[in-house]
Amino acid sequence: MALIRSRVRRPSAVSAPTTAGSRPELTDAVVAAGEVARWAELHDAAGITETVGRVQDSVLRIVGGDCAGVILVHRGRLSSVGAVDLRAERADQLQVEYGEGPSVPLSRAQGSVLVPDTAADQRWPRWSRQVAELGLRSMLTVPLATTSSAVGAITVYAAAPNQFSAGDAAAALLLARHAAVAVVGVQEIADLARAIEARHLIGQAQGVLMERFEIDADQAFAVLRRYSQDGNVKLRVVAARLVASRKLPDGSADGSPAGR
Repeated sequence: MALIRSRVRRPSAVSAPTTAGSRPELTDAVVAAGEVARWAELHDAAGITETVGRVQDSVLRIVGGDCAGVILVHRGRLSSVGAVDLRAERADQLQVEYGEGPSVPLSRAQGSVLVPDTAADQRWPRWSRQVAELGLRSMLTVPLATTSSAVGAITVYAAAPNQFSAGDAAAALLLARHAAVAVVGVQEIADLARAIEARHLIGQAQGVLMERFEIDADQAFAVLRRYSQDGNVKLRVVAARLVASRKLPDGSADGSPAGR
């Protein structure tokens, strides 16, 4: 049975190029090494950065490599999150900037992507060339996806070419299924916290307007909404500014507000 390789890099004893099918799949090794038990800890992380950090640690323990990065999609926007290696961070950022690479576009149906040598790969010419110049010659990308949506992608990079196999991809996909659920859970908690905070701010802003201008709650909300629409500013931002300054966006602290 194959053993889990070093988190940081492969030992020199296995430095020879690896091809698909040249060694047993790592899924059995993952289970035998107790890695699956560790995946439960993904759900205990305090926030998205800690969750992503644990995902990166786990994938490097499983398949080796020199560094890892995670790209997430949230509300339609792609972002590189939590990379601790500058090369991986830059490689992921280039995918977002160029709109090309193994993680772009993200799709729930996307499978794993192997790049044996970035210096020779022609699928994403600009991205591959720059990643090779960063000193990252091979990589493996697996999607982070739930049954209903694409969440992001994990990419593992290695300095040497031909460092990942189909067996590595199978093991990384196993992790990715667990990681996607953990990431979605953290994002939902963060969204809920932001919604509660926004509602609290709006309530405070309504109170300021009600006291100052002797209007009711509905009228106060209409005032906030009018300033939000006229200024093309989010309602919670208008509310936060009002609570902090005790002034409406036009600078008036007295007089009747618009929308009264």
